[in-house]
Amino acid sequence: MDTRSCSNYFSSFWMRRTLRIFPLYFLALGVFLVAAPAVLPVPKEALPPVADQVYYWTYLNNWIPMGEEGRLVHVLGHFWSLAVEEQFYLLWPVVVWLVPPRILLRGCAVACVLILAARSWAFFSAGDLGMVYRNTVLRADALLYGAAGALMLRDEVWARRLGRHIRALSVLAWSASALVLVSAVGTHYYRMPVMTLGMAVFSIAFLTLILQAVLGMNRNSRLQRFLCHPWLTATGRYSYGMYVWHWPAAYVMYYAYAPLGLSGLPGAALMLAAGLAVTFALAWASYEFFESPILTTKRFFAPRWRTAQPLAFFTASVSAGSTSNRSPTMP
Repeated sequence: MDTRSCSNYFSSFWMRRTLRIFPLYFLALGVFLVAAPAVLPVPKEALPPVADQVYYWTYLNNWIPMGEEGRLVHVLGHFWSLAVEEQFYLLWPVVVWLVPPRILLRGCAVACVLILAARSWAFFSAGDLGMVYRNTVLRADALLYGAAGALMLRDEVWARRLGRHIRALSVLAWSASALVLVSAVGTHYYRMPVMTLGMAVFSIAFLTLILQAVLGMNRNSRLQRFLCHPWLTATGRYSYGMYVWHWPAAYVMYYAYAPLGLSGLPGAALMLAAGLAVTFALAWASYEFFESPILTTKRFFAPRWRTAQPLAFFTASVSAGSTSNRSPTMP
């Protein structure tokens, strides 16, 4: 949104996104779909069927049937959510470029309501709830809530409103989330309260936390201090790698732990602790030795402002600074 007037708006967005997401994703596909089967006796059920693998190479794997009773049955099953995200970000820059911000905010609100209605209808009428759960259109509201939050922060009126009411909104959203969990007796998407209203409520609740953090950036609040803790910032840095590697690690560890006969709470606690440690270690290694060198090339695709941009930005900044009830224009 801040760079929609740049001369390389589309190429900058898509290339920087590609450099962040594609290398590690395709490395994982290469490891599990090519290298591992060639050198290890990988069980057939540990990988997607050969006929389906093309969908993983093209970020379309969320559109194929997968899982049994809501379970992910192979090491790449979790990549459906990345497919949803990449499909969304293929189209979203075009929408931002075409639609004025004021109209875009209203459009996000209308789209979220329509998606909630469509997902609720699909829950009661569709035969495969897994396909409803992984449908890009029916899950786009979570991404649109984030987009709406970014738009509101860039609007003076909405930013002031949020500053006054965000805590109350957060309490309301998290209370509603708790009610959904209690009524559903869990978080599984096969349960009606979760699939219908729950997914929207959960998205709004987490959005309120993000908005509180952004709006309180200069207040040194407890939330700010918590979010700036070194462990959390490290988790944020390695979070993509943790996403990529956590399910393969859990899959391998599940079968490694099975012969040990561990069960109950002690077994679950041990597997959780070991799983977190292994996942973090893999994510750290992949970031430091693989992702990070690639990310340095993002500088070649930095946004390029048009010739008139520096003067326009200078004029807007002076105007904003001379008006007490306005915040500086964001580039």
